[in-house]
Amino acid sequence: MKRYLGYCPQFKYQIGSTFGNTTHRLLTNPNVAASASSVLTDTFPRLSQGVDKGAFIRTRTASWGDQKLTEKMVPGYTGYIPKMQNHYFGSRYADTCGSAIADFESDQRGHTAKRDNMRTLTALQTGKLKPADGQKNLITASYQTPLKPIARQAKPYYSPGSLQHIKSPYRMSNAEAKKNFMSGYTGFVPKARGLMGMGYPVLTNSALCEFTNEMGKNVTLKTQPITIKREARGKVETQPIYPEGSGLVPHYTGHIPAQKFKFGDTFGHSTYNALKIGTGMTPQQEAIISVQ
Repeated sequence: MKRYLGYCPQFKYQIGSTFGNTTHRLLTNPNVAASASSVLTDTFPRLSQGVDKGAFIRTRTASWGDQKLTEKMVPGYTGYIPKMQNHYFGSRYADTCGSAIADFESDQRGHTAKRDNMRTLTALQTGKLKPADGQKNLITASYQTPLKPIARQAKPYYSPGSLQHIKSPYRMSNAEAKKNFMSGYTGFVPKARGLMGMGYPVLTNSALCEFTNEMGKNVTLKTQPITIKREARGKVETQPIYPEGSGLVPHYTGHIPAQKFKFGDTFGHSTYNALKIGTGMTPQQEAIISVQ
């Protein structure tokens, strides 16, 4: 329906049709990758057409006392009426309210019946209630209630019919292509702060792979004895911050020696050989001479 703000696959690539027709075509097309759980709302009432809605609602009023949701709803009521907004259309206000309230009451009674059946089953299997005729088979059921846990923590469940990318990237192996975060993700990504110059999926994939390797290394180190000797590491060759043969790029916001004493030149000329390598002077001395 309109104003639906959830995700619809391939919707941004569709043009030339209404919102309802476009989403219906995409969500019912088997060639479009989507979740196994449908997000389409059932627009048909579940209450049987032969049930007297008025009598059904009157029993609700009699059992629950003073109720705002009654058989005779007055047009103009601005309160909330369950199941009315997305299930009933094209009828008068009174008929729409009656169908929605009756459907809601039917759901409430169904939930109450399931709850009572579960309590009865528990009482029969624990011996608190004697079984009546037709209830003896409940005592010898395969699973006795209340169910006992077989593990301290439940294992994560992954639906076989759902897309694989819903699996956490932290649980994926480095060989899986979908071990990354989608563009727009604003959460913390370990090992990603020092990476740049790549697309977000590529950057997060590299960071997550490095994080997985480091965690695996930590698990291995737990089983090894502690040693004091460490391997000597060579100095990492990095590019100098202040190049000798050129100036710095404009908008550089780091510290530049003696830059606050210079004026009248472009940023590139004033930062040329900022450390004054080979001149025999410090940047401060050179700045004082240039001012004089």
